[in-house]
Amino acid sequence: MARRRWRIGAIVAVIAALAMLIAYLSLSFVIAERFTHAERHPVGRGPQVAAASYEDITLRTSDGLTLRGWFFRTPGNRAAILIHGRNSNRVEYEGRLEHIADFLIARGFSVLMFDLRGHGDSDGDRFSLGQFERLDVASAIDYVTGRGFAENRVALLGISMGSGTAIQELLLHPAIGALVADSSYSDASTELEEKLQQEAGLPGWFTPGVFFVSRIAFGIDGDQVRPIAIVRAHPERTILFIHCDTDPLIAVHQAQDLRAASANPASVLWIAHGCDHAAASDKYPAEYRTQVLGFLDEQIPGKGAG
Repeated sequence: MARRRWRIGAIVAVIAALAMLIAYLSLSFVIAERFTHAERHPVGRGPQVAAASYEDITLRTSDGLTLRGWFFRTPGNRAAILIHGRNSNRVEYEGRLEHIADFLIARGFSVLMFDLRGHGDSDGDRFSLGQFERLDVASAIDYVTGRGFAENRVALLGISMGSGTAIQELLLHPAIGALVADSSYSDASTELEEKLQQEAGLPGWFTPGVFFVSRIAFGIDGDQVRPIAIVRAHPERTILFIHCDTDPLIAVHQAQDLRAASANPASVLWIAHGCDHAAASDKYPAEYRTQVLGFLDEQIPGKGAG
């Protein structure tokens, strides 16, 4: 009798454990589907940039997607590629990247602005915090170098997800000329854990489940998304990090962790006070311009410097 009760209890325990596992994986799938889904915002207009002319361009990624963007050519030999954040497009919210493009073009940089996969007018329907978006940036670099710019004369400036992607681009293009990371996350695990707690009140132990489901269902491996490890592995790189101290989406400690990971003493972390996520350029436009241009002129000297 006792043995029978033990068997029944064991069966009940196994069923309960399986039910909990199914519930855990089901909720993990819902989170993964939501977390990797990009909201599409078509551009729907031409650029509001002071440059006299621009070209509509298409880029082809190594995994077969077509991306769309604009290219502004100047007479100089420096170029900048601007990389937007999640659920945005090439102009970024409130035209932030257009404002940045304005002062870069005025400084003599040619500028490429484009929509990442799953965003704006480009192909695709998911985002991966940079795992696959780095292929998008690689296609942009290939385009610019194909137009005659040396790779070490090309700067990357990313905002939010775009900055994490820019850092990860060092895996594919370690010789890139300069790197500006505005409001980057340090790694996917940290960002997901904090977002789960912030948006859903869920504990961090859901992160492994979300990563597992994302890998199986969508081919997205969050364990590969570790900008902080890439920064640590490239002490030769000088990076300008920018972050708002009151950023409600990506906590400022992630930028501080990234700066601490850089063994290059010339790397800089500028913390802007009292602004929203990725909004340093909105609240402090003059200081933002000074920080970015000063850094780029130092890393990629050109006729427009000074």
